[in-house]
Amino acid sequence: MTAYFDDKDLAHFGDLKQHNPELWAMFEKYYGAAFEPGLLTKREKVLIGFAVAQSSQCPYCIDSYTQQALEQGMTMKHLAEAMHAAASLKAGITLAHGLVAHNVDKKVSM
Repeated sequence: MTAYFDDKDLAHFGDLKQHNPELWAMFEKYYGAAFEPGLLTKREKVLIGFAVAQSSQCPYCIDSYTQQALEQGMTMKHLAEAMHAAASLKAGITLAHGLVAHNVDKKVSM
């Protein structure tokens, strides 16, 4: 069986434009603007993108943002720190959602 995600596919991301050019243009404008330097630098935004890609488990985004982070002068030590920050937050989110089960248990156990 071949891999579901093919790293060669990333180069064809823009091909999706053909299915709805108007919405794609709006997406490109928004996406481009979101990553322009502002209060945060391009480098900081790329690191955020990398952390989100990791926690969302998107291989295409991980590939893209790893490359961009390396181009911005970051190393695997920077990326590892970002991965651990994202992983710890995701763990906390998972535990916080345990409050739903906790509350259901309190209602049912009454």
